[in-house]
Amino acid sequence: MRARHRHFNPKAAGATAAFDARYGIAVADNTAVDTWTNRVGANNATQATSINRPTFKATGGNANSPALLFDGTKTRLVHAIPTLGAPSLFMAVATRTGGASGDMVACFMPPYTSHYSQIYATFGSENWGLNPTDSGQSILNNWRILSAKPASAATTNSSTTLWTDGANETTSTGSRYAGEQHNRRAIGANGDVAPVNVGFLLGSISQVIAIPGNVANSLKRRIEHSAAYSFKIACN
Repeated sequence: MRARHRHFNPKAAGATAAFDARYGIAVADNTAVDTWTNRVGANNATQATSINRPTFKATGGNANSPALLFDGTKTRLVHAIPTLGAPSLFMAVATRTGGASGDMVACFMPPYTSHYSQIYATFGSENWGLNPTDSGQSILNNWRILSAKPASAATTNSSTTLWTDGANETTSTGSRYAGEQHNRRAIGANGDVAPVNVGFLLGSISQVIAIPGNVANSLKRRIEHSAAYSFKIACN
């Protein structure tokens, strides 16, 4: 991998959110996290309620890298990052150890609207795989680089193009959020309240990046390759 791919500052790509478990977590190993510092702005991801905080694992990520562990029932970090519309890019380094369709990795959507996702990142057949039969997309018990990019304007039936480890997987279309009125901006869940059929992440996250703007595929690959180098994950 070329040196320029190894280290990449998301701010250079216009990111409004860049969370990395190697930085910005001021707690000891196996300790609950109340703040995950945003490396590119003032809007951190926080959790005021102690029982809802994920746990920092100093060697809980791929190749013993740092990660945040989410319990699948209540833990999440809520952010006030500006929401993402089409075009934009969401990327995460994550794995899941259980759960069901609809469990969130992260969500960057307008608060209190009734429209389909601008960027959402769940598991299930329409996203990164509830199990290995879902278009070969499963991240169950596998650390993956996950990317999502809206293929059209955000409406109740807009499309999102999805990748795992740099390989184009599928374009999903749906209306999961039609009629629901919640603040859907969070890491490890859909937002401040999880509505019916949208669950919490049972698994871990090492990195989250969100870029509000049209990201060329060459830049997307550069961001993915940098994450692959950082967390020792094979990437196409």
